[in-house]
Amino acid sequence: MEHPHEPVDAIKKWQEWYKSNRVIASMDEPLVSKDSRENMHDTTDALETMAKEIWIQKAEEHFADTLAEYQYELSGKDFYQAFCKAAYSNMEIALQEYERAKELVDMLKNSQLGQD
Repeated sequence: MEHPHEPVDAIKKWQEWYKSNRVIASMDEPLVSKDSRENMHDTTDALETMAKEIWIQKAEEHFADTLAEYQYELSGKDFYQAFCKAAYSNMEIALQEYERAKELVDMLKNSQLGQD
């Protein structure tokens, strides 16, 4: 059952993740129980996995909104070209930001420490 409410969807996704990633202790193999208890507290990837699912959902919603807004004005080829131009523009902006940050770091590396 799909829910139109974001908080309910987040809870549902967490429950699905939990069901697929939980570890059950084994009575037949004693060390497996200990390992499973120790691994239960390892949430290293849990937040990132859940966050990625939410980010993908948000991206899909934004793409759907864009498609719906221009579906009568643009062809599939037009959408493809616009997406490519946007990706290239994004790369150019990221490159400029990297170059500015690298310039600052290089200046800091090359400066004389302890001198005013």
